[in-house]
Amino acid sequence: MHFPAYKASLALTLACLCASAWAGEIVSDKLDSPILGRSLPFTIYLPDGYYESFDKFPVVYLLHGSGGDEHTWVAYAGARETLDGLIRRREIAPVIAVMPAGGSSWWIDGQIEKMQLALRMDLIPYIEKRYEAKSDRGHRAVAGISMGGFGALNLALSHPELTCAAGLLSPAAYAQPPKKSSAHSNTGQFAKDGQFDPARWSAQSYPALLAGYKAQKQIVPMYISGGDQDREVTPAMNANLFEAIYAIQPTQVKLRVVDGAHEWMTFRDALPEALKYIDRQCGFNGHRKPMA
Repeated sequence: MHFPAYKASLALTLACLCASAWAGEIVSDKLDSPILGRSLPFTIYLPDGYYESFDKFPVVYLLHGSGGDEHTWVAYAGARETLDGLIRRREIAPVIAVMPAGGSSWWIDGQIEKMQLALRMDLIPYIEKRYEAKSDRGHRAVAGISMGGFGALNLALSHPELTCAAGLLSPAAYAQPPKKSSAHSNTGQFAKDGQFDPARWSAQSYPALLAGYKAQKQIVPMYISGGDQDREVTPAMNANLFEAIYAIQPTQVKLRVVDGAHEWMTFRDALPEALKYIDRQCGFNGHRKPMA
């Protein structure tokens, strides 16, 4: 027997067994939303030990990008593997992750439906009643990809009383969205008289929300990331967003430019750092470490 090869094989087997033994559960659920007038489906990640614990858990709401649904984070963004690994290595506290289906709503209260209101008044109360979820701001966070980043940013600025931190992964923080964007739909959230209305886009975008956010004097720490080769959400766009938030909360915003374009590998690579930032800023592990 070749002992070095045997030991390597044994170590790999044990590592795989350990990883599989420490795995969260993915559950599909839906709620009847009075605000939307229809059901709102979502996927939820329940951390390992959820059913045995006597404690409640922090919650991170993950908002998908345009064209996505409640399965996107698990199927393409590696959310389950990322959460399992971070929790197993104790880099973040065990958390519940809620991944709702937002269609092309841009996660706002627009012309077609009031999706942000549904998140606030229907989904969050349902999660905190149905699951072992902590129900205070200090244990509730939000993150989003592209369109979901736009929605997470809009929610954080409009309702800072709801979340303790936000992760903005390649957020679609356009001055005006490109023609190919779902925001340009003539029957969508930003439409008026059957045409995309630039004024309605601007009213929901972060420059229009900053004054109100600043006046509320409640800070939401933000983690912003994007790819250096992203031609949709460019590094310059992320830098402009960072500068705007930095002017309000210089020690509670972080910008990271990483290798990659507007693609899944870029989003997957950014997710762990966003979750670790959220964990530290919110103090999910029992201590808060504000970051520069």
